[in-house]
Amino acid sequence: MTACEKEKLAEEAKIEPPVRAYVITARIDKKGTNTTSEGVAVLKGTYDEQSKVFAYAIEYENISPALITLRSGLKGSAGELIREVYKNDNQVPLKQPLTGSLNLTPLQERNLLKGLWFVAMCTNISAAPEISGSLTLKQK
Repeated sequence: MTACEKEKLAEEAKIEPPVRAYVITARIDKKGTNTTSEGVAVLKGTYDEQSKVFAYAIEYENISPALITLRSGLKGSAGELIREVYKNDNQVPLKQPLTGSLNLTPLQERNLLKGLWFVAMCTNISAAPEISGSLTLKQK
């Protein structure tokens, strides 16, 4: 009888891991790319483990992006496409800051928290990234 009580107490005593929120930043520039581009950009965002929502804002200068993507992998690699944030289809010029959000899958969340996400900006859709930058996380 006492063993059953101990098991019940152990089950009730389980502590849920804390839900964390993060501030995310990325400096996007020519470091690690084979380009002489003077373009720079900054991504500022947040991620909440409870809602699984990653929200971001991107501002840039000295570059006319044709394609902006979020990718998972090591900076300098092609990485796996997570989302096309912007693709120039000869539409109205891009307004700054470029904002958006996405709900993450468990795999995307794990890679984001491991620091394996980066932003790539291209001036020519078929070419390698002109500038790129890794996302860094800081707990709120």
